[in-house]
Amino acid sequence: MSNLLESASYWNTKGIILDRMGKHKDALDCFEKARAIDPQDADIITNIGISFDKLGKPEEALKFYDMALQKHEDTKTLYNKGISLSKIGNYSGAVNCFKKVLNEEKNNKNAIINLAIALQKMDKLDEAISILKEWGEFDYIYTRAHIMIENGKKQIEDSINLLQMCLNENSESIPSLENISYALKMLGMEGESLRYLENVRQLYSERRKVEEKIKNLKELLVESLSNYEKIGEILVTKKGLGRNYNFFKDIFEGLYQDIILIDEDYSSFLDNYGKRSISSSNVYIKELLVRINNLSESLNKLKIKIEEDIGRPSLRYIFYILGPLERKKESEIQVYLINNGDIEAFDISVIIEKNRDLSISKIEDKIESLKAMEYRSYTLKIKPKNEGIFDIKSFCNYRGNEVYETETIYPLEIPYLLDEDTLSLISCLKVLRLDMDTTAEEIKRRWKELSKYYHPDTTQDEKEKIIKESILKEINEAYEELKNYY
Repeated sequence: MSNLLESASYWNTKGIILDRMGKHKDALDCFEKARAIDPQDADIITNIGISFDKLGKPEEALKFYDMALQKHEDTKTLYNKGISLSKIGNYSGAVNCFKKVLNEEKNNKNAIINLAIALQKMDKLDEAISILKEWGEFDYIYTRAHIMIENGKKQIEDSINLLQMCLNENSESIPSLENISYALKMLGMEGESLRYLENVRQLYSERRKVEEKIKNLKELLVESLSNYEKIGEILVTKKGLGRNYNFFKDIFEGLYQDIILIDEDYSSFLDNYGKRSISSSNVYIKELLVRINNLSESLNKLKIKIEEDIGRPSLRYIFYILGPLERKKESEIQVYLINNGDIEAFDISVIIEKNRDLSISKIEDKIESLKAMEYRSYTLKIKPKNEGIFDIKSFCNYRGNEVYETETIYPLEIPYLLDEDTLSLISCLKVLRLDMDTTAEEIKRRWKELSKYYHPDTTQDEKEKIIKESILKEINEAYEELKNYY
């Protein structure tokens, strides 16, 4: 399988995300990497042009747009060429580009608006307004009002009426309020103008809070991309080291799709940011922040598991509590020491520390070896003296090509009272030797591995076949039940 991080598609997509985050120089570097891999891709060449334009170099951008258009004429390149031509004052060339876009996409909002602005700059105000009059949406009305204000006093009252229509649709439209204030000032209505400006100041104060969340979102998304690449570099070094490689590679590539979806939703938010209320913007960005934080946590977990579970043994303690735990009442906790890694672990020393508060006696054990997917279970007799949170500490060290160590501190809250639903969930997890913070992908992977391991056809011994059939049935039933939870 080819490495995702070596593909032109990855670097092109990363460049688009960084560009949206305002990191245009970094985006340009990504597009250049993509072009080095696939020099014939016209979209990559267009994206290089967009980066140069946003870096304040429209003349340089135009060279790449023309290069892309020689390979393939498309509306994205034509539109962006029109934007760069407008920036250098070539409005007739810009108009030509925007009209070509509209020949293919007659409802392209940005092309219509920028065509009208370019026509106004060429002193073709009536033509510009006639284009915008055909449309009733917020952006067209606002643009129409804005260019009418620029034309002078004779059309100011009409522009104010149009801007009021925008405010009827979105009372928090800062550009509309600012332009009404400016128009009123031109009419000599200073008091009314100041009243609108005061509304603008209040809205800017609230909008800044949203902008801070947006800034945080951008930083987290860029950080996630950086962490994603670091994980990819680690994954490359693990290729061919064990059966866990393909499983974690699939998860790795799936998380990339999560990054793209978050970016696409952020892009959609930006497209409508000016028309959104502050409260709805706040809610939307909060939701995106939750998703990016969850993604960041998933990346951190994946990094640990790739480092620990591929090409080496990996012993972990899992605690199963299948009944209520109450003060001064005797009960049991089961502890599993499981090898989740790719290879066998040898010479294992196990210690579960004594805990007076929980009346747990010290457990020590020596295990000669533990194959991948095998486990050793221990039963802890427990009789809590008090209520509260107490720690169960467990350790092990084991040898492969080197010495590895595992330490687990399990916080236990007394009383611990389970409802039937949770009890059923834990029972199923126990069958598959997984803990509560597992994922749907890990459940599926463990089910496949255990199904192979306990398949009756793996032995010729009839008694062993019967035992494996029974265990396999239990594994399949647990897997089907867990589908209801994950």
